[in-house]
Amino acid sequence: MSIHVDSEIGRLRRVLIHRPGDEIVRMTQHDLSRMLFDDILSPTETQREHDVMVDIMRAAGAEVLAFDALLSSALEAAPAAEVEGLVEAACERAGAAGIWKELSSWPADRLGHALIAGAYWDEFVSSGTSLVRLRDEQDGPRPMALRPVPNLMFMRDPCVALYDRVLVGRMATGARAREPLLVAFALRWAPSAAAPLEFAEDDVARDAAFRSLEGGDVLVLSPRTLMIGCSERTTPQTIERLASEALFADHPDLTSIYVVMMPHMRSVMHLDTILTQIDRRLFLGHAPLIAGAGSRAPLSVFQLERDRAPQHLRSATVLDVLRQEFGADVTLVPCGGTDPLFQEREQWTDGANAVAIAPGCILLYARNTHTIATLAEHGFVQSMLSVVVPREQRDAIVQEGLRRARTVFTFTGSELSRARGGGRCLTMPLERESVRP
Repeated sequence: MSIHVDSEIGRLRRVLIHRPGDEIVRMTQHDLSRMLFDDILSPTETQREHDVMVDIMRAAGAEVLAFDALLSSALEAAPAAEVEGLVEAACERAGAAGIWKELSSWPADRLGHALIAGAYWDEFVSSGTSLVRLRDEQDGPRPMALRPVPNLMFMRDPCVALYDRVLVGRMATGARAREPLLVAFALRWAPSAAAPLEFAEDDVARDAAFRSLEGGDVLVLSPRTLMIGCSERTTPQTIERLASEALFADHPDLTSIYVVMMPHMRSVMHLDTILTQIDRRLFLGHAPLIAGAGSRAPLSVFQLERDRAPQHLRSATVLDVLRQEFGADVTLVPCGGTDPLFQEREQWTDGANAVAIAPGCILLYARNTHTIATLAEHGFVQSMLSVVVPREQRDAIVQEGLRRARTVFTFTGSELSRARGGGRCLTMPLERESVRP
């Protein structure tokens, strides 16, 4: 499968998603902290909201690939030794090493489901008794041997399509540690989607500082420029490794990587929680950090160039850098508008986490009303979709919206937003059209 992503806004042609399933059903309030959630989600409503987002992308002409089907296809096609290697590594990351041999013998569909949604101890008949199993069986009536990965619906993070290949991430937390293994395996072995990978070696033995990189921190500004957030999930050591070992080596047209130094806060866990591109010279972002508006100090920016030491762009804000790259007429649409109260509230509910399906056509949660009103001041017309609108009517609404110069497609996200991720977090574009200047 060809990979082509050289901007954030080119018309979307192919995208990978994961519809939330049993992995969120199997999560209780006792798992929230360990699973990085603030609340348990309603599975039915979460799926319905996700389906609306997928319908919008399909109606806009994008091919939507479902990750669970891709993984099952890869498990069927890959050599047995590769499947065993994946399962052993996944179980090791999950602290369940004793079950991998039996688990790897399961049929592809059942195995794929278990690797995502987890598996209970009583599903294993030949793995024997272990101290881990005995302890787990004391904790509840039906303990899990392999815990679910409920964050997998945020497909942006484990791997990210970058120019002509897929960059394999390294997750900062144990709850998500096996996600890059699963996504990279599916993209390597699924017959319909085999894709070139980079930065893919298994470096789990290295110190965590050298292997923490998540896709939500990577923005593709142009064929020659990237922006990467140095956040609570992506470390400076890993960014330098990535730049020297893969990015500059594999992409000869790449000239600059801008590194944004971010606070270690859950509310701004990735760069795309405070900044996304929505048109050729238009960005949506959290103004206090991106432009230095209000009481907060703006974020510092460093520049990496081929064969040069990092340079601190002193006194330059992120917005200054974007104007340097795209032109002085670059504009930042403030998430939440100009009121500091709603800037904070709507940044928390993913008001800055938009995903473009074409230049000037974006997806956003409907609950971010002040952000949507501010977008209207920049020519965006709201097209409202919801779970109660029939699919045929959704398609007509999308077609109408695509004919406008600027449209914000809004959809119900009451459940999805409680999981702390918006439209960009939920999607992994694999192919976009190149954008003409």
